[in-house]
Amino acid sequence: MPDLLILLVAEPTIVAAYVIFGMLGFGSTLFSTPLLAHVLPLSTVVPALALTDFIASCANGFKLSTHVARAELRRLVPAMFIGSAVGAWLLFSVPVKGLMLMLGSFVVLYGLNGLRRQEQKPPLNPRWAWWFGGAGGVLSALFGAGGWVYSMYLLRRLDDPQQIRATQTAVLTVSSFIRVGLFTAAGRYFDPQLLILVFCLLPAMALGLYISHRITLHMDRRRFMQILYSVLIVTGSSLVIRALQGG
Repeated sequence: MPDLLILLVAEPTIVAAYVIFGMLGFGSTLFSTPLLAHVLPLSTVVPALALTDFIASCANGFKLSTHVARAELRRLVPAMFIGSAVGAWLLFSVPVKGLMLMLGSFVVLYGLNGLRRQEQKPPLNPRWAWWFGGAGGVLSALFGAGGWVYSMYLLRRLDDPQQIRATQTAVLTVSSFIRVGLFTAAGRYFDPQLLILVFCLLPAMALGLYISHRITLHMDRRRFMQILYSVLIVTGSSLVIRALQGG
């Protein structure tokens, strides 16, 4: 059983993380990892969150499955697989701290610009799915930070926030399945203490998803966009902080 201090930090963190996840379809890992790292080693945090993300994606994806834009899903997923393979290769081949700093700065500026300018941009050509899917796959493999890229694409392809969230959740289900498969192959899920921790976090995850569902039930596109850009600013800031701490 995890220590009481760990649970006192982890449970509210996971609730908040999955409120964000349920509302936007991404952001749980980038929100919760820096906080959980204060009480748990990253070697435990990362695989534990990969498993909770997979469970949440499956549960949320099933609930929102009727809203999934399947054509966009078919466009994004193949490129995402290719990008993930490239990202995994880059992770072991090149230094990534400088890239993380530049990426984080870009995401913050993009989020700030989005909050300042709320007009709707013209739709993207569907061929851009290969670029956004590939870039999201690379960033997921490198930093666990690909969800916002898929959002940028889907926001320019779809109008309904429900469709955007549902389609992104479906894409991230595939991404989390890949991560869980890798950690399983590495033997991380044969650790009983890690599995007990995940089991203890599941009620908090479910509560976060429930709260997010109540919040977003009648959310309009403008409010959805405001929340999305705010989370992008937090996401980018997290990447910048991680880059500077690693420097």
